[in-house]
Amino acid sequence: MMPAANVRATTAPPVGVAILGSTGSIGTSALRVLARQRDRYVPVALTANGNVAALAEQVATWLPAFAGLVQPHADAPAGWGVGADCLIAAATHPDAAIVINAVVGAAGLPATLAALRMGKRVALANKETLVVAGAIVTETARRHGGELVPVDSEHSAILQCLAGRQPHEVRRLVLTASGGPFRTWPADRIAAATVTDALRHPTWQMGSKITIDSATLANKALEVIEAHHLFGVPYDRIDVVVHPQSIIHSFVEFIDGSVLAQMGIPSMELPILYALTYPERVADSGVPSFDPVALGGLSFETVRYEDFPMLRLGIDAGRRGGAAPAVFNAANEVAVAHFLAGRLSFAGIAERVSAALTELAGVSGASLDDLLRADTAARDHVNAQVGC
Repeated sequence: MMPAANVRATTAPPVGVAILGSTGSIGTSALRVLARQRDRYVPVALTANGNVAALAEQVATWLPAFAGLVQPHADAPAGWGVGADCLIAAATHPDAAIVINAVVGAAGLPATLAALRMGKRVALANKETLVVAGAIVTETARRHGGELVPVDSEHSAILQCLAGRQPHEVRRLVLTASGGPFRTWPADRIAAATVTDALRHPTWQMGSKITIDSATLANKALEVIEAHHLFGVPYDRIDVVVHPQSIIHSFVEFIDGSVLAQMGIPSMELPILYALTYPERVADSGVPSFDPVALGGLSFETVRYEDFPMLRLGIDAGRRGGAAPAVFNAANEVAVAHFLAGRLSFAGIAERVSAALTELAGVSGASLDDLLRADTAARDHVNAQVGC
């Protein structure tokens, strides 16, 4: 769903921003962006999952009107919001016109919906929001005048390539994938990969969950589903290609055969800034100047679907629709947690997700309550299979 233009005069007071997940990789990158744009934006609400010390340091630096901690902690200062509801409190704070949702997992969905119902712009780094309930989220934005602007580098790239173009002019979207740490590994070695192996991403520094998702390519499946909802393009016109250098972030092919690509140094600070300023561009993104000669050659490879089954499982779930994407996402979240804890093999992630999709194939996804029940059922199923 394409956001409406929202041009702000440079003489206006700074726009209030809420950051959900401010101590994570996206959240800390967002604060670096805001530090360079103090005349335009100011953080008015910050939340963290459980990192009390990091959040306290951010609060001392920025003095936001609201601070919240999802996981209750004895060291949480008086006056902070505590518990899952703090995400909604931050997202609906009256001083926040823009909400950067960088929460990991389906936990970010209620806050996104709450912000959209108030007509706010949601700079969305929480792809699970659209995976679990894409149709509901986009309809909520449309009905209440809210905006969805992607923060993921791939979707930001597509948004930039589509500027000024009409939907009927688009033939195909092509998302690029780095290939993760196992791009050149044979299938048997991938199946036996350790946690340490999987956390060695060759390009990006991210949290552990998304890094594992990049290793399995589940992250790219989530992005395909997200692109379908953001841009209204059918699944059979969304492709994935491996691009190890991570310089081209996505392509858009138009009906006349022309192809536009958005390129740039791998940095989340540029898409974060663009999500704040869209459709404008402003100086000082923090990204180095682009030097094509220094970067050298760019290469592309076919995705090895047979060796990375999570990509196919996720895309098939998206095509199936209903509750299937919610089941895929929830089962993956739990399976990844078990892998990180040493209770599941790397190959076991796809096995457990596939089993959950088969077991819950008939679950209804007609309403938000149905989707949330499917989410819970998928988590319970994987936990039971792992023995927890």
